[in-house]
Amino acid sequence: MNNKRYIGVTLLTLVLFLGLGARLFYVTVIAKDEIFSKAQNQIVREIIIPAKRGDILDRNGSLLASTTEAYRIDADLTTFRRLIESKGKTPESYAAPLAEILGEETESILEKLTSEHKGIIIKRKIEKDVIDRLRAYISEEGISFLLIGYDNIRYYPNNSFLSHVLGSVNVDGTGVMGLEYWYDETLRGVSGIKIAEVDKQNRELPYSAVIQTPAINGSDLTLTIDEKIQYFIENLAEEAMEKHEADSVTMIVSDPRTGGVLGMVNLPDFDPNNPREDRTQEEFDAVTRNFAVNDSYEPGSTFKIVTISSALEEGLVDEHDHFNCPGYIMVNGVRVNCVNRSGHGDQSLQDVLKNSCNVGTILIAQRLGEEKFNAYVDEYLFGQKTGIDLPGETTGIVFDKDDMKPIDLATSSIGQAQTVSPVQMMNAINTISNGGVMKPLHLAEQAVLEDVNGNLTVRALDTAEENEVIRADTAERMLNLLYGVVGGNDRSAAYIEDIPVYGKTGTAQKIITDENGNQRYSDDEFISSFIGGAPYTDPKITVLVIVNNPKDAIYGNTVAAPWAKEIFLEVEKYLPLN
Repeated sequence: MNNKRYIGVTLLTLVLFLGLGARLFYVTVIAKDEIFSKAQNQIVREIIIPAKRGDILDRNGSLLASTTEAYRIDADLTTFRRLIESKGKTPESYAAPLAEILGEETESILEKLTSEHKGIIIKRKIEKDVIDRLRAYISEEGISFLLIGYDNIRYYPNNSFLSHVLGSVNVDGTGVMGLEYWYDETLRGVSGIKIAEVDKQNRELPYSAVIQTPAINGSDLTLTIDEKIQYFIENLAEEAMEKHEADSVTMIVSDPRTGGVLGMVNLPDFDPNNPREDRTQEEFDAVTRNFAVNDSYEPGSTFKIVTISSALEEGLVDEHDHFNCPGYIMVNGVRVNCVNRSGHGDQSLQDVLKNSCNVGTILIAQRLGEEKFNAYVDEYLFGQKTGIDLPGETTGIVFDKDDMKPIDLATSSIGQAQTVSPVQMMNAINTISNGGVMKPLHLAEQAVLEDVNGNLTVRALDTAEENEVIRADTAERMLNLLYGVVGGNDRSAAYIEDIPVYGKTGTAQKIITDENGNQRYSDDEFISSFIGGAPYTDPKITVLVIVNNPKDAIYGNTVAAPWAKEIFLEVEKYLPLN
């Protein structure tokens, strides 16, 4: 070898070694962190382990809502694009078999695979048998762009049962309606994380160390709801809806001693497993509204329990008082008719309530006056939220106490011109039934959290303060009067010979919007209702029945009271009411 060639080879070798040395220095020193990070991103997967959402149970431990383990499929679209380019395939060649396995339309899967995003969710809430078939397909095809992760499915085993109370969750498992929304933070828990090394097909390497922080599951929720009571009031509500061709039916049963709701139903209802179905947004909003909480109505004569109990408390009337009813009363030049246009004549206090005499009630309200009447409206929580543990509670509409006129006092005292919610009316009857002490309605009794060691933490959820609205002796006198309306009156459709029922019916014209956009009272649309309880000597349950726009009859005693009677008879089968 001559000297020139030797020098050339030496210089070339030296340049190569210098280049390799520089590259080695760059890789091991300068870009060490960046290269390590890229490598880790290629071989390390971070998997979110979703917390199991807490179960919802009735007061006897019956399961109302639960969560089952499931899976989700995500696609790494950057890897997918490289794959189809290297193999000379089309997106359709993967979309069709994936759609068949997942039970989806090919067009839907293809749209996701051809998205311009770096990654996308292919499907969520997938059960294990489907995942097993998918894993087999991934293995056969050597696919690396599909990522299998953990997910949960919220399951309501009784379908539409108690739907407005339970509510539902969205695709991310977050509560969006009902108790699921109200107690979302309590139910959802805290997700965990799993970090593991994977091969090019995203399979965990068996020899690699796995770092895992376990999920903290959500608390279970125990309700005041009694599944048996809920079951038969739902059946009764369906019968009432069909018989009267009503627009809607609402029924509530509660324990006045605790304020716990034993049953609550609104029809029409929905299946929380699939609340949207094929509904438009307007249809969905209508069917998922909880009338018992979200809406208000004119209560009609059921509101007379508030007017008369307030006057009794103030000592402005007693059982020996009498009132004359000629069939109407003039208030500042305005004629207010009684239920009986020809007049009830001489009426005792018991008669005023029993005959639902508007004139007698207005005369009692006039003894109270605007200031005291409004004070009791406030005490009974009308015109404000009761605090029940359900979202979207309405306050109803009551007159501004500073602007109330004599005619407003008259109409309000008989349940007209002001609106209330069903839960507000239940609070009122519960107060009278509980010795004058209000224990606001609630649905959740306690939250039970089990930690990773199996230790239980129980947290009481019924924390509302009690409030004395009327004295115990006033409440007792009012119960006696209400017993005279039903239990002492065999003409009442809620009368039961062996059960001392007390209560009051109501019939109210609905406010509608006419063709000119003006609001007015309807001539043919009514709300029929009943409110009461049993037994009057020691109230154990209270009941509210509302039938909205019945087509065959209108009066509360004809439409609503018979269904209240059926509720009392059903409850009495396993909870003595005498």
